[in-house]
Amino acid sequence: MRNFRWSVQMPDPDQVKRLSEAINVSEPIAKALVNRDITTFDEAKAFFRPTVTDLHSPLLMNDMDKALQRARKAIENREKIMIYGDYDVDGTTSTAMLMLFFQSIGAEVSYYINDRHTEGYGVSDQGIRHAVDSGVNLIISVDCGIRANAQVTESMAKGIDFIICDHHEPEDLPEALAILNPKRKDSTYPYQDLCGCGVAYKLLQAVGESLDMPVEHMLSYLDFVSLAIAADIVEMTGENRAMMVFGLERIKTSPRNNFKVMAEVCGFDLANISSSSIVFGIGPRINAAGRMNHANEAVQWMLASNESESREYAMKLEEINTERRKVDLDIFKEADRMAEVAAHNYHSSLTLFKEEWHIGVIGIVASRILEKYYRPTVILAGSDGVLKGSVRSVQGVNVYDALADCKEHLLQYGGHEFAAGLTLEPQQLDAFRTAFDEACEKQFHIDLQTPELRIDAEITLQQITAKFYRVLKQFSPFGPRNQRPVFLTRSLKLMTPPKLLKDAHIKCSVRDELGNVFDAIGFNMPEWFDRLNTMNSSFDMVYTIDENTWNGRESLQLKIKDLWI
Repeated sequence: MRNFRWSVQMPDPDQVKRLSEAINVSEPIAKALVNRDITTFDEAKAFFRPTVTDLHSPLLMNDMDKALQRARKAIENREKIMIYGDYDVDGTTSTAMLMLFFQSIGAEVSYYINDRHTEGYGVSDQGIRHAVDSGVNLIISVDCGIRANAQVTESMAKGIDFIICDHHEPEDLPEALAILNPKRKDSTYPYQDLCGCGVAYKLLQAVGESLDMPVEHMLSYLDFVSLAIAADIVEMTGENRAMMVFGLERIKTSPRNNFKVMAEVCGFDLANISSSSIVFGIGPRINAAGRMNHANEAVQWMLASNESESREYAMKLEEINTERRKVDLDIFKEADRMAEVAAHNYHSSLTLFKEEWHIGVIGIVASRILEKYYRPTVILAGSDGVLKGSVRSVQGVNVYDALADCKEHLLQYGGHEFAAGLTLEPQQLDAFRTAFDEACEKQFHIDLQTPELRIDAEITLQQITAKFYRVLKQFSPFGPRNQRPVFLTRSLKLMTPPKLLKDAHIKCSVRDELGNVFDAIGFNMPEWFDRLNTMNSSFDMVYTIDENTWNGRESLQLKIKDLWI
């Protein structure tokens, strides 16, 4: 019985040996590094010890010279600047970051974020009207705008210049004054996978450098970027990794009052904040504002100027998130019942719809259905006479491309390889469901239909030492293309009968053939309890290595990912 398709990585042994000797680490550590395309001493040094030089010059980005010139003109002439942000973590952090930065240099700046429920995603006609009515001279969009051709044209026609800071896949570029997007087909920027806040930071960096700002001051804004990188699930490589390291360090050592208060509300220690703390702690609370009410509440928390104001907004976000949890659980239960039926008729995707579902949480529900059924998932709800939805995908199936194959059935779509949004007419639902399943089937080959579990190295328990773990910890922060290293050990036996904790988690002690013993825990694996409890044979285990603190004592434990008996 396995839950995954095991894939033991087999990096070039000569590369592994050379790297192991060059940086004085064990071969399993070197294998994990080579699996991440780190093969030389210099690459390992950059990976483990990012420096300011790992941040590329913002002037390498297409149109940055135009954007910088226009932003400087607006600042110097006290023109009205409006930051136009998306309503998720990436968009709201971008908005707050640029608001605080421009305010700090005396610019006249305001912001606008769509109401998810009435305006939807992207730059809206209503947003442009607001800018016109407010006498805005320059709009800077963040985490949106790359497909707002009509709205950008309207803005420019009304005498409002438009700078786009976005990272979504572009098609026909809008007629904006400047388009900052490393995914442009003609991009000359050396790193493609910035999040929206990362792109906005490059503009901040360009303006700051032009004003001879101290590097430390510009780096102080990377705490916002780190929230966005983690929450937007972009690659944890290259420049993203460097910005994430600097941002987390800022939060740990010099946190804003806003983050201190939110940590208290979330119940975690800022001194030990990680990408997981953001993904499961801060991120959902920020997102909940835009999902359930309005994202302005999240931005107001980030912009709060004193602790009492920050606490008021943080508590409000906590209340909203509690409500969001209840709503998305109720919808998930309904969607799960539908998925059980639909899975018999559609073998490469699931498209589920109910008019009354809350449009703000359907993305979360899509992720949960995907996790259970492991096939590309579309969740749709009714909105002002049309259907709006969120799409989530599995490794190897690019849903943006799949939606492009179905675009004759859609009013609008956009997004990434793994996540997208769409709008369609109700009468197109059945045709879209069939077309999308066919489009996914072209990509969803048989070997992709069981989730892959990539294993960095096969090791013995004897190789897990305190030094080994100290090096492993330095692989963090973790994220796409730099997941926590995964190991395989064969022929293990139970030392004691397993325990079932909270009817969900298995806990046991395991021993290898050499007599080495470790505690192991498997979260949400109740299906393994009976099998382990009644067997006498040995088994293979795939796991990560973690630290466990109990009664003031710290010890290493194995975090089970899968078993093979």
